[in-house]
Amino acid sequence: MKWIEKFAESIDHSAGETVRKEVMDASGKLRSGSSLAQKAEWIRKAMEKLEASVDRETIKKIMIDTCPHTYPKRRVQKLKERYKKLGSIDELLEIMRDDRSYKGASYYDYPIRKGNTIYMTKVPYNPQAHRSAKTKQEKQLAYCHCPWIKAALTASEKVTPLFCYCSASWDKQLLEGVLEKEVEAELVECLLRGDDCCTHAFHLPPDS
Repeated sequence: MKWIEKFAESIDHSAGETVRKEVMDASGKLRSGSSLAQKAEWIRKAMEKLEASVDRETIKKIMIDTCPHTYPKRRVQKLKERYKKLGSIDELLEIMRDDRSYKGASYYDYPIRKGNTIYMTKVPYNPQAHRSAKTKQEKQLAYCHCPWIKAALTASEKVTPLFCYCSASWDKQLLEGVLEKEVEAELVECLLRGDDCCTHAFHLPPDS
């Protein structure tokens, strides 16, 4: 359960051992063979306890740090080299939007720049199933990349949208690796709010 281990470590790092124990203990025991309903209930309880224990900014940091996935280094390096040659963020984003290497969709989440902010909207995890889905739940399950949220959606558990800052880490790693600058992530849309997609805004430093 690598995600749970990362979650606990991130809580410990940003909120302290006491909060980490309270959050993890309040959620109960979860095993590798647990059902979707049990996983959904576990994550709902964990996030409720976290919200009761720390402020929004701390939760945001915890969730971004929790993501266990590392962006492919070769893709980051390739885009960094292109950016240095182009000298333009806008031209780089155009190249990223034209990429169709993820099941026929944009690998780079269709980045759009507005002022000093880059908006990135996740592509469906299963584009074909998403296109053929008949119900909203079917569309959501085909769209979402996260097994925890899929479990929550299947079980109709109400999990706080703050959980979805976890997925901001993916594109944040890319942008910071390419620009060699820190960017601030903001959750704009997500399935847990009832939206049809998940969008994060990444605010660039003033001199970008």
